[in-house]
Formats: sequence, structure tokens, C-alpha cells
Amino acid sequence: MSEHGRDEFHRLRTSYLRLRAALRDPTTGLYAYSLRFDEIRALIGNRTRVGAIWISVGDRRLIESVYGWEVYDGLLAAAGKYFESSLDFLLPQGSILAVAGVHSDAFTLFVPSGTGGREIDAGSLAMIASALGEGLEDSLSSQDSPASDLSTEVRVGAALLTDNPFHRFERCVYRALDEARTIAERPREAERLTWLSELQRLLRSENVSSVFQPVVDLESGDTVAMEAYSRGPSNTVFALPRVMFSVGREAGVVGELDRVCRHRAIESLAGSAQTPVLFLNTTAESLMDPDWCSAEMLAALERAGLDPSKVVLDVCESEIGPDPMIYQEAIETLKSVGFKISIDDVGSGPRSSLVVEKLRPDFLKFDLTLVRGLGSDQLRRELVRSLVALAERAGAQLVAERIETVEERQSLIDCGARWGQGYLFGSEGVFPFPKGRSGETAP
Repeated sequence: MSEHGRDEFHRLRTSYLRLRAALRDPTTGLYAYSLRFDEIRALIGNRTRVGAIWISVGDRRLIESVYGWEVYDGLLAAAGKYFESSLDFLLPQGSILAVAGVHSDAFTLFVPSGTGGREIDAGSLAMIASALGEGLEDSLSSQDSPASDLSTEVRVGAALLTDNPFHRFERCVYRALDEARTIAERPREAERLTWLSELQRLLRSENVSSVFQPVVDLESGDTVAMEAYSRGPSNTVFALPRVMFSVGREAGVVGELDRVCRHRAIESLAGSAQTPVLFLNTTAESLMDPDWCSAEMLAALERAGLDPSKVVLDVCESEIGPDPMIYQEAIETLKSVGFKISIDDVGSGPRSSLVVEKLRPDFLKFDLTLVRGLGSDQLRRELVRSLVALAERAGAQLVAERIETVEERQSLIDCGARWGQGYLFGSEGVFPFPKGRSGETAP
């Protein structure tokens, strides 16, 4: 081979390796099926057809909304390991396993034959697909994972793939997988519509309850405020508020849902002897809701023994978006009535400093990710001190969330934090507020 030929060979090989790397999913270690067209074509060989199977983890994908992408990635990695083990005992020899795409949450399998090596048909393919789905369901259900809170059936669909000489082979693969995916997603679509319908009923009946967690002075342990948490009907997915609001966003009713939750929280305090400062979680878009300043809201606050100066609207920093100034006018209106503003899940970087500088909140809140390990991690101590300094510059009060140990409490005090909340200050962490005993924690 000439020198030019060797250079061209190495160039092509390098390009191919880069392509392989780009199409390898880092979560599962599997390649996207688009890299395996030649293997899939070879699988057909002298056969008339092969089976194409599409599998997703169903509505466990809500885990990403509720617990974050890291937890969801762990679930997908476990699913990938299950499928890899299935190649040895459940799938016919020569089957090809891939993902639908890099960072996808769906898996694809190409099966060359049915039981006993016979030509695959719709019946035998359906049996293989069903066994895979049931096996994955059992495997995921046994995982020590939040998946148990959102357990729903794995979604499986299957279609036969034939190599039509008049059609481009790659498009034949796409069509077969599209058919399999359509079959897999039909039950999910039906369930999604059911959830949307149930959410509409929930809004009409205002079937939302509230539980409360104390916010304490870290040095004295006195309850200085409480935070309200909304819950949908028990024994439903809406018992998890992040799921309830995730479905609400999809249905376009998150503003209405937020309004119901805030009114139910305030109503549940009516009759309390004395109500301390109340933190109400709200979405960023709901800051612009005129309901906050309505006569109905002010009357509800009066019945609960509250005035707006005792109510803190708690918004996650991540919801504010790239331009915090779009909320400035709404926040100024709310503050003119007396309401206070809190930025939740605040960090120590430039983004947080910008939000705080522009919106001038009354409270900053940060959680477990910074609190955990304070006693031994000097870097985290410095991060907390920087947040304390940021709050002081803004004239805001810093609140540490999810405190679990006496050591964490002391470390926070040493760093200059004054207020906190978490399991350390309540046996259940979140509990119904006891009427007539405001300012005390539940036993």
C-alpha cells in the first residue's frame, strides 16, 4: 500500500472511530441502532424477515421530573444491564441490542428467529417481546430506587422487518421501529389522557391537601415560620406534588393548579390560634397571577390570621429563566401589597448572584446538596459562608433546608446561617399543622 493509501486508510478509520464514539450512549454503554444498519442487514441474510422490538420504561420517565436526571439515568443503566443479560438466555442467538439514540430512554432489539431457530412470525415475536417486558418490569421493580413510587408497566411494541429490494433498507428499519413504537406507546397515550382527565376532576373538586414543615431559629430551636407542601389524593400519582405539577404543565393548567394549592394551604390554617410566617411554594409564572392581590385572597388570609407581610412566595431559581427582569414588575407589585419573596435552591455562582441582585428577594434557601457533609468538608463550609454573605448583601435571610443531624445544625451556625428546616426538627419531616398549637412542632 502506498503512503497516500495508508494515510487515507488512517483518516477513514479515525473518522469511523469518532462516529462510533459519538453514537455510543454514555448511560447504558450501548450504541444507537443507526450505527448498526450493516449488522441488521446481515441478520436478515437468507431469511424473509426479522423481528424489531421497541421497549421503553413507561411512565417511570416521570422520575426525571420528580427526582432528577441522575436517578433516571441510573434506572436506564439498570435496564441496559438487564437486556444485555437477556442476550444470553432469553433472546435467540445473534440478536442485536441498541438504544434508540444517544441519551434516549428507549431500547431497540432485532431478533433473527423464533423458538427453535424457526422463521420468526408475528406470534413468536409477540411472545419474545412480552417476555422481555415482563422480565424488565420485574427487574426494575426489584431495584432500590424511587421507581417503586411510580411503578407502571414497561412499554413494549414489536413489528416484522423485511428487506424490500425496491426500498432503501435504512427506511425499512425506520418504518418497522416506528410501527413497534406506535404499538408500545398506545397504552401510555391512553393512560396520559386518563391522568389529564383526573387532574381536571381534581381541579374542579379542589381535592388537594396541605402539610407543613417548621422553619426554626437554628440557635434557639424556636419555630419562626412554616412551609406548606401540597399533596394530591393519596394512593394516586398526584400524591407526589412534582408529578401533579408535571402533568399540570403538560395540560396547560399549572397556573390554575398553583392557585388551588395556595388557597387550600391558607384555608387549612383557619382557626389556628396564631400563625407564624408562611412559605408558599409557587411557580415563577404564577408570580404574575392577579389572584395574589384579589379581595378573595386577602379575605382568605384574614380568616387564617395572616396578612400579606407574613406570607413568603417561594420560587425555585431554576424556574426563573435567563432573564429575571421579566418578573421584576410583578414582584414589585406583590411587595407593595406586603408579600415577601424567597428564591429556593439558590447556588453560589454568578447566575444566583444575578437573580438575587435583580429581584432582591427577602429570603434565600439552599438545600441538602450544600448542607450534607458540612462538618468535614471545608469547601462546603466556604460555599455556605459565601451564601450567607450573598444574603447579607441583598438584605435577605438565609434558610438552610433538609438538615438531618445535630452536627449539620452546628456547622451551619458556625458558618453564620440563622434559620433552617429538615428532619432534625420534625419526626416525620413533613406533617399536618396542628390547629391551635401554632409555633409548635408535631410530636
